Amino acid sequence: MKRPSRIFVGLAIFGAALSFLCIGLTILVQIPLILVFGWIFFLLKTLPNVQPDWSAIGLALITLALLIVGIHRTGRRWANGRVITADMALDSVAANERPQFVWKARWTASLVVALLLAFTAGISVVGVVHQAVWMMTGKERLLADNRFEFYGRTMSKNHLKSIGIGLHNYADTNDSLTSGGTFDAHGRPLHSAMTMILPFVEQQALFETIDLQQPWNGDSNRDVFKTVVPIYQFPPGVPNPELSADPGKVPGFALSNYAGNIRVLRLGQSMRITDIRDGTSNTILFGEVHENLRPWGDPLNVRDPAIGINQGPKSFGSPFSAGRGCNMLLADGSVRFVSESTALDVLKALSTPASGEPLPEF
Repeated sequence: MKRPSRIFVGLAIFGAALSFLCIGLTILVQIPLILVFGWIFFLLKTLPNVQPDWSAIGLALITLALLIVGIHRTGRRWANGRVITADMALDSVAANERPQFVWKARWTASLVVALLLAFTAGISVVGVVHQAVWMMTGKERLLADNRFEFYGRTMSKNHLKSIGIGLHNYADTNDSLTSGGTFDAHGRPLHSAMTMILPFVEQQALFETIDLQQPWNGDSNRDVFKTVVPIYQFPPGVPNPELSADPGKVPGFALSNYAGNIRVLRLGQSMRITDIRDGTSNTILFGEVHENLRPWGDPLNVRDPAIGINQGPKSFGSPFSAGRGCNMLLADGSVRFVSESTALDVLKALSTPASGEPLPEF
């Protein structure tokens, strides 16, 4: 039976992928693409941030060279042993007619590649098992969530990362972080940190419609701040009852599910990244909130993480059911899950930028 040509197989795969895309089953196309090419995107994203350890690289190259030499010499000795055995069995055969057996360099290369692949596969299996156990038993219990909650948590982390990128780009442009809220000479609240980073979260057009000299809730700005900015809210499907309810204070304005850390993003005061002497990886900038939501334009959209997680309408928190706690954006741009059982002294240490408190594992 004639085997199908590669062109036919390729066209069949392309047609199936196109069909899945047309009927909305994009995940069936995304999964194989990520499995096959995901490592390329990971390397492109990660390599620019990698600081090579040349001593470790040198040691690895020396070890690899010794492995290659050892395998090749062992192979040649084994081949020579086979030749000697053959010679003893063929004493009556002319030397030029005896079978020749020479260990080839490509056999050495094949064995080295096979060993490296086996080593890599072993590490991968250990990593998969470790991550699976962590997902089942860790604080977030990701595998215990339903798929909608898992999606919501992941997208919420991405929203916080986007806010972090906006804050850092603002700081690079203005030589300091934005304040938590700006005020005029008479003490009137003007604009929030979320307003000031709009140009850095792909909202330049919206930012240009805002009159920065007038309060965010003034007549000239009122309609602008009714605009929903998607990354300032939890993704669709996450329980968010206050978005459909009247908050009671500023009805009609678009609300936010994220708030700043008032100890870093201070009201009326800006801070340099270098002022965070406790370490950017140990200091909270923003976090999730799901009670007493404020509009993203409100300069008072800041909270104190030190009062606890999920500890009432003034605290940070999230509606996710498994692994109670919330996601926090740290000053280095990373997002960490912080459990609601985290001790208050640890939360205070994470909240302050330069107090020097010892910070245990959290």
